Amino acid sequence: MQEGEEKEPRAPVVRFSEFLGMGYFGDERQDVVAPIFDSRRNAEKGWSRVMEMHGETPPAFHAAFVEHPAKYEFIAYPLSMNPAQINYVIYRSFSSLASLRKFKETHDGRTFIKFGWQDITKPQKFDVLAQYALVDAVEFLTVQDVKPGTMVDRIRKNEL
Repeated sequence: MQEGEEKEPRAPVVRFSEFLGMGYFGDERQDVVAPIFDSRRNAEKGWSRVMEMHGETPPAFHAAFVEHPAKYEFIAYPLSMNPAQINYVIYRSFSSLASLRKFKETHDGRTFIKFGWQDITKPQKFDVLAQYALVDAVEFLTVQDVKPGTMVDRIRKNEL
């Protein structure tokens, strides 16, 4: 195995992208990355599908934002995978770079993933579930920075 390559997961891995967009918020102590659904019910169903299979404690994730000239991809995958079950990675491609750039400028410190939903009557506001998953690190990459064969590369190409 070459440096920068990650061991092939022996567990089944599936991309989860059944959400509308991403929300970002935080303060000087923490940042939150939130896949946004169209309703609380769908956010809860998504959380249950992706996180609760890991038991009482959701897994720690690694997150990467891959920037292209006119879009970006959000990728988050569990640091440890269970070979006895389906392991979900969170993936979505977005055409708006404005929110990514704002998050990138303000990102500093601990990061969590929370699933949220948007109230269609308040387009600039979203709510999040109480449950969260810890993110070990957030990478901001250009598409040229992604090394072939890494987990980020395989998720981007859906080669899982």
